[in-house]
Amino acid sequence: MKYDDASWHSEGEFPETSPDEYGGTHIALLLKWCLLKGWAGEETLEDCHEELAKLLRGELTGTEYLFQCCDGKLIDVMLNDHANEFLSWYYGDQGPYMNDYCAEFHDSVYVAGEESHDWEKFSAMVQRRYDEWRAA
Repeated sequence: MKYDDASWHSEGEFPETSPDEYGGTHIALLLKWCLLKGWAGEETLEDCHEELAKLLRGELTGTEYLFQCCDGKLIDVMLNDHANEFLSWYYGDQGPYMNDYCAEFHDSVYVAGEESHDWEKFSAMVQRRYDEWRAA
């Protein structure tokens, strides 16, 4: 299942002055959060192990990883079953992720890259939702 694709955002109503990568920032941040939790799927571990190691060491940004290894897409096979259960709830069709992201980073949506986002603030936002999901 494809959760999201950066091209869905950069090809729509998108600022002309923003690079296409900004259409994937919100995807890259969440993918990075999941991978840092250790939730990589078998395909990711097999196909992108070197890039994953660089991401985990901080040598590659989530955005670089998303576009180098994932063609700008977030797909279920990239993550393990636990991650997919969470993302089905959080990122799925009716999930609150985009509302959360836009509320927290409204000034940055499609006009700023990953480096302009506060990683601690982002991580705390997702962790709260993860804790909420686990408690339910």
